[in-house]
Amino acid sequence: MTSTASSSDPGRTRTPAGLLLILNSAEERLQLCLAKEGRLLAHQDWVVPGQAMRHLAPALDRILAAFDLRISDLDGIACVRGPGGFTGLRLCLATAYGLVFEAGLPMAGLDYLPLLASGPAPLLRGRLAVLTHARHGLVHVQVFSVPDLIALSAPQIMFIQAPVDALDLLAEAQTPLFVLGSGVRRNMLRIAETLAHAVILNPAWDHPRPEQLIQAAQAACFAHAPIEPLYLRGSDAEDNLEAIALKCGLDLQEVRQRLIAGKEDLL
Repeated sequence: MTSTASSSDPGRTRTPAGLLLILNSAEERLQLCLAKEGRLLAHQDWVVPGQAMRHLAPALDRILAAFDLRISDLDGIACVRGPGGFTGLRLCLATAYGLVFEAGLPMAGLDYLPLLASGPAPLLRGRLAVLTHARHGLVHVQVFSVPDLIALSAPQIMFIQAPVDALDLLAEAQTPLFVLGSGVRRNMLRIAETLAHAVILNPAWDHPRPEQLIQAAQAACFAHAPIEPLYLRGSDAEDNLEAIALKCGLDLQEVRQRLIAGKEDLL
């Protein structure tokens, strides 16, 4: 749950003590939190799969207008950086950067998988695996020891139906195992077959609560630099680049070069 700013970044700052805006669109929910000195002032939660772009700007206007605030009144903006849906993440990160650039505010990126794990972690003893849906038979996975919330693996992506994968490795360990996330709900049969000993947590834990978002933002490092997104796979456009280029009558190598140049311009 940290930003991509390292301790050597000259623009790194401590977490602002005043007003923070926190954004999350890693999955189907669009979440906005306004907090002051760690206390929740307002929270909006929209279940808008594939429609975050349509709702983000109006939701921002409403949450600020409710307190007669402008962006320049904020002390910082935190944004979930992934892993998650490419379009939703890019939309939120680009919006956040546009806001902080104009107002001269610091920003921080929040890692989604430890963010989800932080909710039930204090209530559990053993291991907690977070699996989120990544489309095309894929899931994002990270495993933590709980309640101390120490990462036992790096975030990774895997095919849920692979014969040997992280699920099989999880099944071999002896300590209690808990699982949560949208990747669990969408693959219940595979989870039940491979991890029969695992305790599947209530779906209420499958998305972060406002208090979790605020806690993560308070623990993050803020900086006057763009947040680097955490993608564990390419976008659908990248995965289907050859077919798209052929359909449009474009040279594949030229399209690849344009894609690389575009990514560099965004960072």
